[in-house]
Amino acid sequence: MKNAFLISLSLLLVSCSNNVNDINFNQLDQAQASATKKNSNSDFSVIRTVDSKFWSKIELIRANDSSIPNEKIAERGRQRDTDIVKAFGTDKPSSTDFCLHDAGVPTSLKYQTPILLIHGANTTATRSWADPDGDGKKAGLMQFLKGKGFRVFAITFANKHGDSFVWSSQVGRAIERIKQITGTEKVDTLGHSKGGFTLRMFLSNVYDKTNPFKKDVRRAVFVAAPHRGIDYSFRHPINNLGLYEEDDNPLKYAPLTWESMIWKGKWVDSKEMSLDGEYFPGQLQMLGKFDKIHSLSVLEQDWYTSYYGGTGLISKSKGIDYYIKKGGNIVDRIKKSPVDPSVQFSNLVGNSPTVLGILNELTGPSDGIVFVKSTKASEDMTGLGAKLLEEKTMFLNHLDLVSNTSSMQWISEQFSKK
Repeated sequence: MKNAFLISLSLLLVSCSNNVNDINFNQLDQAQASATKKNSNSDFSVIRTVDSKFWSKIELIRANDSSIPNEKIAERGRQRDTDIVKAFGTDKPSSTDFCLHDAGVPTSLKYQTPILLIHGANTTATRSWADPDGDGKKAGLMQFLKGKGFRVFAITFANKHGDSFVWSSQVGRAIERIKQITGTEKVDTLGHSKGGFTLRMFLSNVYDKTNPFKKDVRRAVFVAAPHRGIDYSFRHPINNLGLYEEDDNPLKYAPLTWESMIWKGKWVDSKEMSLDGEYFPGQLQMLGKFDKIHSLSVLEQDWYTSYYGGTGLISKSKGIDYYIKKGGNIVDRIKKSPVDPSVQFSNLVGNSPTVLGILNELTGPSDGIVFVKSTKASEDMTGLGAKLLEEKTMFLNHLDLVSNTSSMQWISEQFSKK
């Protein structure tokens, strides 16, 4: 169902849409409590393990970090996958929690270094890597890599548009847990879209100077990662009209760029579901401007005021500069922070703007969502001596880059290189 995709900056594959109520796990039995204590350290605790349709098992891991913010999740953004809700114990989990998905040991283990797959915004590990079409019929990158003899893990974050500093710190904990499980000293990683942005923060020590990268990643693969940011929502304000409609469609869980707008003939306050609200901290952090490189869509309603700020005919916006500042201008920090020199990395770029069901980005070369100018940025990453294995451009769109046979084969080759 490739036509089922967010009409906005969400960037990523959509979550499954099963309706599941909260599950009460307050009363753990003695065996589970004992296991939790055994699998705890000062930084995180393994709370529970559950079975899964697509994975060998899913672990709920909780960070022992009081600095992690209590992020808000809108009703549209709740977790909907049955197994993931079961693992979290709720459909609106705390940002201290994440799920670690284990694909299990392959029949023939050919490669000793395990792989961690990191999904992007508004999706889960299952939808991104195991069930890309959401109907259980098509296998994903997880099955492909496992079939090649790799030990595969993946992470599902609690908040689908969560703070990238939180996501990056959880990536570190996931790596530490994978090392415990497998006995390896290093882990390979892959990040798609916002997951790639998060991985870049982690490997560049942008995410937390008080808890630095431990040099426990051997190799990293970035796929459709907006290294230099994204301004899609601001340059395509027409999307605001589709996103504001009040329904429970998870495809529309993405931020508006208008704080108020004319809706059904009258002005309404749309701040709560905009970037000025509290639901989309991770999207604020990925903002970057491309108006000096690629022209704006001047035929779209309120194109100027949406991008630069002001009152248009049907909307009011504070503009992209305001929101870049509000998000901490993380893209600028990333540009100045190369990948740690201990890491070998590869970068996969798409240049086919053919994502079905959205207004594709046609104002410049893109994968339908992110400009090639943003994703093709290996020169920004090698400044400290990190080794670039390969940067590849494929005529694939943002989604197909992680589900097409040719791209999955290329990804497999990056991890198998000696």
